[in-house]
Amino acid sequence: MNQLLSELRRRNVFRVAAAYLVVGWLVMQVISVISDAAGLPGWADSLALVLLLAGLPVAVFIAWAFELTPAGLKPTEQVDPDKSLSRATGTTLDIAILAGLGLVAVLVLTSWLWPRDTPQEPRPDQIAGLAEPESVPATISADEDNQVAGANAGDAGAEEPPPLSVAVLPFIAMSSDPEDRYFADGLSEEILNYLAAVPELLVTSRTSAFQYRGDDIPSAPEIAAQLGVAHIVEGSVRRSGDRVRVTAQIIRAADDIHLWSQTYDRTMEDVFAIQDDIAQNITDVLDIVLDEDQRARMLEFGVQDVEAYILYQRAVEISISAHHHRADTLEALEPALSLFEEVTRLAPGFSAAHQLHADYYAHQMGRAQRENTEDSLITLATARDNYNRLLDLAKNSTRDPNRRAMIDVDRLFMNESWVGARTIIDQASRTTGCPYSAWLQELTMLSGRSEDFVPYAQRMTQCDPLNRINWLVLTSIAYDAGQYDLAHEAAIAGLQLDSTDTDLMWSSANALFQAGRREDVEAYMNFLQVPDYVRGFYAALFEARGGDREAAIEARTLMGEPSEGGINPYELRLHAVLGERDAANRMAAQLDALPRSLTDLIRMTATCRCGAMWDLESTPNFARIIQEADFPWPPPGGDDYPLKDW
Repeated sequence: MNQLLSELRRRNVFRVAAAYLVVGWLVMQVISVISDAAGLPGWADSLALVLLLAGLPVAVFIAWAFELTPAGLKPTEQVDPDKSLSRATGTTLDIAILAGLGLVAVLVLTSWLWPRDTPQEPRPDQIAGLAEPESVPATISADEDNQVAGANAGDAGAEEPPPLSVAVLPFIAMSSDPEDRYFADGLSEEILNYLAAVPELLVTSRTSAFQYRGDDIPSAPEIAAQLGVAHIVEGSVRRSGDRVRVTAQIIRAADDIHLWSQTYDRTMEDVFAIQDDIAQNITDVLDIVLDEDQRARMLEFGVQDVEAYILYQRAVEISISAHHHRADTLEALEPALSLFEEVTRLAPGFSAAHQLHADYYAHQMGRAQRENTEDSLITLATARDNYNRLLDLAKNSTRDPNRRAMIDVDRLFMNESWVGARTIIDQASRTTGCPYSAWLQELTMLSGRSEDFVPYAQRMTQCDPLNRINWLVLTSIAYDAGQYDLAHEAAIAGLQLDSTDTDLMWSSANALFQAGRREDVEAYMNFLQVPDYVRGFYAALFEARGGDREAAIEARTLMGEPSEGGINPYELRLHAVLGERDAANRMAAQLDALPRSLTDLIRMTATCRCGAMWDLESTPNFARIIQEADFPWPPPGGDDYPLKDW
């Protein structure tokens, strides 16, 4: 044995094997780096590994059987031992091995210490919001000592994020094929949905997390600070025929350390197993222990159909675009209809697809109500049937009690009967996580439960901090609860994301008014450059609150002549606060006779916060709904207006 080992050493067999392994490792790293840029298929590195492993015994055999001489390779037996160059060759191999190991060490250290930059193919942002907003006057900025958590989405490090919190960024599609981008988005959203089903884990919603795409995005710690999370999940996807390569990693934002990373080379049939494995590895890394029921609930959210979730991502993109900065939302949503129908044909149990599909018919109902013609009333009935049918499918396709509760809220609000409303609102008050409802704020105000839902609205801004809608919801619910400073701060936070949002502007102005900050309201009016009509409206409100009828009426003259037989929410509110009961009843009755009366009357009541703006018997349709729901009237929490005596 000793003689064999000595001969192996003399023939440099060990050195050749070591050198081969070092060079082989370096070759694999080069292939990994250039594979995407060179357009190599997903199995290229696997093939390279197989070839390198196959070559190892060949290299060892050559080292044993042959020797390098000045005349080239010769069989070892033909070389005179006295003239052998094996010692010199061994020294050269030692130097090569040490140099190779040094290069390996440099590459390993660089991968850990070099600042990360995750390149992505540019694609138009789905949602605006990362641009620096226009400034607002200092007098109307939120007080530094009373900030809403995470109010400024760009203010990194304002608060320590929860340790069990994560954002899943959109995985990079490593090709220019649009289908691959949708596939990568689908894979990312599936992982996000899996994690969102874990009760202990705060997971950033898609709307915020998916804004971080393109070449010029912040570092992982900066993104985590902006989203208020402790961890970032990122990855890449490459498809080639029936093969897919997925790379995923989770990064701890505090020190930019990769806690876990893995590359999967599988067939497309295995993509769902990849999703499951990534989600479960993330929960393991975060030391979240799931029992069998929790694990089953987490995995329930998978679509399990590649074509379905590619089509769903296309439909979601259309939906997001239609809802932002578009005046023709209904028409813009129409291309998504056939996509949703195909998605739910392929995946009948896809709850989110049914729910988002129903949104089209909600918009269709809104337009039919506004048009108020014989044909539009037929459209309204058909749209309501479709809306209810799709929400039923959405509810029956999920076991998640939070999603089911909010589906019930949305269905209730858009229907003609509000029987059982208190039960539905009570169920919504017990939800956890971040389930969204488009109409919750209006229902909580009418039921007198707004204060109970302030924590829910704050939680939504944690889950989805770059979504201006959530700041608007918090603004509205805090306003209805009489928490005017919080409402104003939330509105300012939303305006940091979209400085052109008029709903947030007026919500902020209303909050300042209710807080009695008249100078700030005037500064706001100047900043917004509002017309005299609006200035006169707020001036009249302030005088009415002080009980000065003559001053209020004089301020109202800035609004111009009253509407001739029309319905104007500004005028209705002033009729109420000035004690002009007959005029308020008359205008409310006109509105109640229209198909869309419910939404408008609720919003007017919520905005005024002045108790009963009219006598309930003047609005029989509205009164029927209030009585069915067993809601109090007047709504609780109204402010005092001395001139209003009912």
